[in-house]
Amino acid sequence: MQRIDAAAIETVGIPRLLLMEHAGLAVASAVKSLLPDASSRVGVCCGMGFNGGDGLAAARHLHEWGYRLCLLVAGRADRLRGEPATYATILQRLGVSIRACADAQDVEEALRPLDDCRLLIDALVGIGARGTVREPLASLISWMNRSGKPIVAIDVPSGLDADTGLVQGVAVKATVTVTFGLPKRGCLLGQGPAHSGTVMVDSITIPHALLQSAPS
Repeated sequence: MQRIDAAAIETVGIPRLLLMEHAGLAVASAVKSLLPDASSRVGVCCGMGFNGGDGLAAARHLHEWGYRLCLLVAGRADRLRGEPATYATILQRLGVSIRACADAQDVEEALRPLDDCRLLIDALVGIGARGTVREPLASLISWMNRSGKPIVAIDVPSGLDADTGLVQGVAVKATVTVTFGLPKRGCLLGQGPAHSGTVMVDSITIPHALLQSAPS
């Protein structure tokens, strides 16, 4: 999928921002199906990369639909770059505050507002993550799993190796995983099924010709 993403962006010329917008819409739609009451409070936990950007894009749609958001970034929002930074700026201009959780010492205070959320979105790390999950991500994932709240994971549950399905120290146990383009092997192998929940696949407008070119 990393190769297909690159081809869609660099060869076909589809802007990454457009793919991210469709990814966010797919995630927001999954949230809406689980939590139809648009007055509900939703927690969105974002990393600093493109997976976090997908979470920020989902937050924009949910905000427009009337959901109340508690938005958290595992780092400093002013250090976001590229498309994730664009979405962070949009949300802030719409009046959505973004809480920062830069290290393990920040976790308890940063998570306190999420106690009142009815559902959580896991947008911490995606398919490119390798190695044992570090802080503050490890503490955030552990809290999400203990919360007892339904969790919608973006592309792959954070902490789950997208190729092997092995847990990298700690991994989100999602209710639903919204994955993009094609199913990720890690959701189907090893510990993947126990962490991925129901897997939903959305093309996010990646051309079918690229998806069909993937090796079986």
